[in-house]
Amino acid sequence: MASIQVESKVFQSLKQAYSEKFGGSPTSLINRLNSIYYQSEDKSDNLIADRTIRSFFNAATPPKMQEKNLNYLCRVLLDQNSYQEALRKISNIDSEFEGDWLDSYWKHLERKCNTMRILDMNEPIPIDSIYVKFKILKNIQGRRQQTLEYLLNNLELETSINPNFRRLIFSSNEVKIPALEAAMQNPKLMVLGKPGAGKTTFLKYLAMHLPLEKSMEKIVPVFIRMRDISENQANSSLTETVISEFTKYIPNSEKKVRDLLESGRILILLDGLDEVKVENNNIYRQIDELTNSFPDNRFIITCRNAACDYVFDNFTEVEIADFEKEEIEVFVHHWFQARGEEEKTSDRFLEKLAENKAVKELATSPLLLTILCLTFEDNYNFSVNRYALYADAVDSLLRRWDASRRIERQPELHLSRQRKINMFSEIAYHGFSQNPPKFLWQQWELEKQIVQFMQNIIPEIDSAEVLRIIEANYGLLIKQSKGVYSFSHLTFQEFFAAEYIVENRKSEFLKKFVEENLIVRQWREVFILITQRLGNADEFLKLMFRCTNDIVKQNQNLQDMLNWLHRMTTNAHISSSSWRAYYLAIDLDVDLYISRDIEIDRSTFAKFATELRKYNDAHHKLVPPQPKGLLISRLAAIHALAVDRSHADIPNEYVSLKNSNEFTIKRLQIGNDVEVDINEKLDFAIEKAQEANLIELTRELIDLQSRHPSSHAANQEWQEWAEELRQLMLTHLDAGYKVSFAPADVKALEDYIYANYLLFDCICGEIYCSRELHEEILDSLLLPTDKIPPHLLSD
Repeated sequence: MASIQVESKVFQSLKQAYSEKFGGSPTSLINRLNSIYYQSEDKSDNLIADRTIRSFFNAATPPKMQEKNLNYLCRVLLDQNSYQEALRKISNIDSEFEGDWLDSYWKHLERKCNTMRILDMNEPIPIDSIYVKFKILKNIQGRRQQTLEYLLNNLELETSINPNFRRLIFSSNEVKIPALEAAMQNPKLMVLGKPGAGKTTFLKYLAMHLPLEKSMEKIVPVFIRMRDISENQANSSLTETVISEFTKYIPNSEKKVRDLLESGRILILLDGLDEVKVENNNIYRQIDELTNSFPDNRFIITCRNAACDYVFDNFTEVEIADFEKEEIEVFVHHWFQARGEEEKTSDRFLEKLAENKAVKELATSPLLLTILCLTFEDNYNFSVNRYALYADAVDSLLRRWDASRRIERQPELHLSRQRKINMFSEIAYHGFSQNPPKFLWQQWELEKQIVQFMQNIIPEIDSAEVLRIIEANYGLLIKQSKGVYSFSHLTFQEFFAAEYIVENRKSEFLKKFVEENLIVRQWREVFILITQRLGNADEFLKLMFRCTNDIVKQNQNLQDMLNWLHRMTTNAHISSSSWRAYYLAIDLDVDLYISRDIEIDRSTFAKFATELRKYNDAHHKLVPPQPKGLLISRLAAIHALAVDRSHADIPNEYVSLKNSNEFTIKRLQIGNDVEVDINEKLDFAIEKAQEANLIELTRELIDLQSRHPSSHAANQEWQEWAEELRQLMLTHLDAGYKVSFAPADVKALEDYIYANYLLFDCICGEIYCSRELHEEILDSLLLPTDKIPPHLLSD
């Protein structure tokens, strides 16, 4: 039999069916061909050779093929008895699309699916402006067979290269594929997702764009909101609802629409199965009837996690994955571009987002990322009052998201919004209070807490059903695996824990909470949220300040260090908290007072000093540098460079300082050439010593400069020269001490700076406290106990 040229439309249909039915596998297709045709023909070779199959389907343009083989392929792939029959059917279908009979329907579909309006937006936004090509999970998260112990053992705390922006990552072998790829490959697809995960946006995008995809040519999408299937439509079938989408706009078109259904040329998009009213309990049967009556069409259903236990035959179930970094960036750029903002607005948004880990975590959800974008439009910042931001996000999930779309969910918890918050707050607080903190709960643990909370409100409850409603309706508690739950974001657990503490803020409770948890790192965000939530934060801030100073109150070594910091900055006429923080951060790198050999997290000191300086600068409270202060800084840099050179294996090489904080290198203006750097800094130091009228020191520095070793001098010579400089600093500037702290001192110092930094973050937020107290606490940071106003340390 001669080869014939395959018609383009048939070729495309064959390629699509080959991908969908056999995953593009020649072996699978050949086995199917052999099993059908070799029942009557006893042959040992394949019906069609592997090479022929590969050559045919890998062709970029329609190839030639023996008509006999084409008949075989059309029978298996297209359910047509021959190539000619397949050609006639496709030609007849194409004729149905000719002319303009669908024009009115396309306009209706565009009105319905081309835009979305979200929450407080003043006007709808084009779907292309908020749709991002996200990924889906092939394995449903809540169905993973992973125990609580397994999840905890594989818990990954946040790292700097965390692509998912989550602070707690319960690692798993997640298989992710592009959502569009899943829609193309699976004729029947159930898409699950948390509230606000982007399910509706996805279907609207498909309705607008899939007909343009080459492999989906000539398919008509139908978008149906499941919540629109009301009681009045209860007696109508879903099939009639699909047909009415056309007949409402195209009179006398029912027969043509049924022909399209019969020929499998409709993409039926059913949005929000979870939104169907409970009275319409036959909806599952109607969906089954529709898919069974017209099996050749394509179907995609969306539903919230845990909202449907029904299993639809022949449907592949997938789950929408959280946004990753690239998807967040694309969304943000699209959003602000659509809102008429300049590109720099998107860049500033992403910059501010990166600065705050707790806020950043919310960006993994499209709904919550939208809230962040709306908030940012108002203030060009979202870190001043994080409590208000989180409260808005929680309110959206508890109430506003459904209310904005006129959805009344059934069943619903018979609790007020505040009682729901109270229940979540108890769960969150008691989880954080455990040692180690609890981020995961087994199902029975949550059900027990729910019963304990609700039994005083509702005598008889089904705790399992309540937990299912919470997961399905609000998305605040989610399954991490089968029978294991967590808050959807660690940020929400922190928010609710802060709510619990504020609601129970009796003096003794607050005192105990601060004393026990001030330096426990997991509570950091909670402390900040508490200060922003309180109507008046004066007493809470005083309590934090007192407990911060209690860390070093009985430690004489650290009190000596703080006294030295105070004395040195005062003598240099730069007495302020930001200058004390500056010298302490530098001191950890340059042996000014503390031996830099100690193992300590230097980055916290540098961040604290930087932020405190920025704050004072922004509020016009920055004490300008004075000659003596600049002199100390330059001599500290010279001493550090000399000490480094005394330990170098190669002349002119220094390593340890270059491995120090960027803060120190930048502030001390460290260069790359030791000899040049030392000479320049000595020139500057001599000039400042003269300005400060330190005549004797000026003379000795000039002498020291004349004798400083060459770049090729022996290490011993550099060491002796560095020690001579240290003695000059000690004699004339009260600098140059060298103290080696014990491990207990190092731990206390680290905790002390952490607590100061936390207190500073709390004060700088949008809080209500007296201006006098605000200024007094900031001015008293890093002072020795005997220099702090007594009333700040009293109970």
